Amino acid sequence: MRRWIVLLLAGLMVFGLFGCGTKDGEDSATGDSAGQPEESTPTTTEADTNTDPDPSDPTDDLKQYEHTVVLNSGTEGIKILGERSLESSTQLNCDWTCSGLEFVIDCKGGNLTLRTSTTDPCYFRVWVDGEAWENTDGSLYYMINGTKNLVVPDMPVGEHTVRVLKVTGYTLARAHFYSMTFYGSLLADKAPQDNELYIEFVGDSISCGWGVIGDHAGAYTDQDGAQAYPYLVAEALEADYAVTALSGQGLLMGNPGMTKGYLYGSPLRDSETEYGFERKADIVVINIGTNDYGYREQYGIDEAAFKEAYLDFLKTVYRKNGANCKIYCLYNSMNDTFAQAILEACEEVGGEAAGVYTLELERAASGHPTLEEQNAYAWKITAYLNETKDNEITEDFGPDSGMLESEEHGTGMEVDWSDDDWIA
Repeated sequence: MRRWIVLLLAGLMVFGLFGCGTKDGEDSATGDSAGQPEESTPTTTEADTNTDPDPSDPTDDLKQYEHTVVLNSGTEGIKILGERSLESSTQLNCDWTCSGLEFVIDCKGGNLTLRTSTTDPCYFRVWVDGEAWENTDGSLYYMINGTKNLVVPDMPVGEHTVRVLKVTGYTLARAHFYSMTFYGSLLADKAPQDNELYIEFVGDSISCGWGVIGDHAGAYTDQDGAQAYPYLVAEALEADYAVTALSGQGLLMGNPGMTKGYLYGSPLRDSETEYGFERKADIVVINIGTNDYGYREQYGIDEAAFKEAYLDFLKTVYRKNGANCKIYCLYNSMNDTFAQAILEACEEVGGEAAGVYTLELERAASGHPTLEEQNAYAWKITAYLNETKDNEITEDFGPDSGMLESEEHGTGMEVDWSDDDWIA
C-alpha cells in the first residue's frame, strides 16, 4: 500500500514540476532533481521562519500530535553533526560537507518537515535508524536556493533515530535549518551522545565526494559527501567528524584557501569569526596539494613554496589540536600532489615518532575518484588508522612547534572556476 502511495506522490510531484515550475523563495515541499539543476542568484530569505504543513501529510488523527522544534546551535536534544557549525541563536548552520543533525523522536507517522534555506542548489540525505530513508522517488533530497520545506515522507511509527546531512560541498552551497515539524515528540533525554573518537578531515573536492555519482556533467549532480572516504571512515570507526573541505582549493591558491578555511567556522558566511576548536581532534586527516600541483604553472607554485606552506599548515593543525593529536597526510589521489614536499615536511616535524604519518593512495584512473575508488580509499585509510592510532607519541613535534601561523591568513590565488579538469 505504501509503495502505491509513494508512486502516486512521485507522479504528482513530477506533474507539478513540469506543469507550473517553482519560483525561487516560494514555499514548497522538495522534489527530485531530473538532470543538472539550473543555477540562479542566491535568494536566502532568513526572516521567513514559518513552517508550512505539507497538505498531503496531516490528518485529523495526526494533527493532535503535531510538534515544532526551533533549531539553532543550542537546541536541546539535537546532536550537531560535522562539528564545525557556526554558532547562531536563530538557525542551525550546516555548511560543510556532511554537516547536519541527529535526534530521537517518538513518531506517530506522517511526514517530517524541515524548514531549510540554502544559498545555492544543494542535496541532502536522510537516515532513519541507520537505514537510508529515501525521497518519494528514491532520489536524494534536493533544494534550490531560497527558504523552503524539506519534506521527509512517511515516517515510521515508534521511537526512531533520525539523521539529516547536507551532502553537497561547502563551496557549492551553504545551508541552514530554522525548524522541524513532525507528529510526535522529541526525546531529548535520548539524544545521541558524542563518540569517543573525533576525526577532522581536511581536503578539497576529493574529500567532498565530487564524481561519485552521475557522469561528471555538473558539480551538483555528481557530488555526494556521504559516499566519499571521510564519512565512510568516520562511520567505520564510529567516530565523530568534521569535513573541512574546499573544492578547487589548496594552500597557495583558491578563495578563501585552505588555511583560512581551516581556521574559520564558515569563512564564506562569516569572514570574521574564527573557529574555536573547543573540541580537540584526536586525529586530523589531511589530503591537500592536488590543486596546488594542478595549477602550479598557472600560478607559479613550485615545490619549495608548497613545502613551506605545508609545514606552516602542519604547525597550525598541531597548535590548534595539541600534542595528543595524530596527523595523517594523504597524497597521490589525482596527481603527484607535490608528494616529495609532503614527505619531507612530515619528516621535518618528527614523522611517526611525533605522531605524523603519511599514506600514499592509489591514483584515480580518470579524473576524480569514482565511487569504487572512494570505497577503496576508505578501506585503506580505516585499516591504517586502526593499525597506528594507538601508537605512543615519543618525540616532540618538530622545530618551532609553538610557532603561530601568520597573522595575515590571506585568501590565496583565485582560480578560474570554469576549468573543471583540475578542480579537486
